[in-house]
Amino acid sequence: MANFKYYTDGAATMIRKNGKYLREAGGWAFVLLVDNNGDCVRCGGCPLTTNNEMELYAIYASMRDFLLRSESGDVVEIYSDSSYCIDIFTKWAINWQKRGWKKSDGKPIKNLKLIKAIWKLMADIKVKSCILKFIKVKGHSSNRWNNKADELAVNAKNRAFKSGKTIYYDENDGLLGGKSKYVG
Repeated sequence: MANFKYYTDGAATMIRKNGKYLREAGGWAFVLLVDNNGDCVRCGGCPLTTNNEMELYAIYASMRDFLLRSESGDVVEIYSDSSYCIDIFTKWAINWQKRGWKKSDGKPIKNLKLIKAIWKLMADIKVKSCILKFIKVKGHSSNRWNNKADELAVNAKNRAFKSGKTIYYDENDGLLGGKSKYVG
């Protein structure tokens, strides 16, 4: 039984112009430790995105990676400095699903396509008889691996900004991009 620790992070920039917020580039990253040994890193980005989308995508990419590497009975720990992301999958999503993927107030859920993709990966991890844990870490603190994921995400954001290209975990997933420049 192996223990996989994924330290995930996202970074994005938004600017205020004429009283409105404009989306800019973002980056996502994960750092993987297997049985506490450094194994690999992955990162990418998107020219128009939000921080929440990048945080979620880093979790998505880490789960995809885990499913390719793992065997039955392995443990996966997803570390994130985003309370929003952890709360989605440990508190809110089960009820959103019961209500037809709507919030309790009936309003739509932002980033739903990505959230549902992660929800499916969570089910795939369970079917594989693996154990999934979400662990909150403090951002921009003394956690070496979270800081490394943050550095990779920021660098990926800068590359996405300069290149204007989206870099996915898997080019066929189509889960990034398509956002408008303005945030209302």
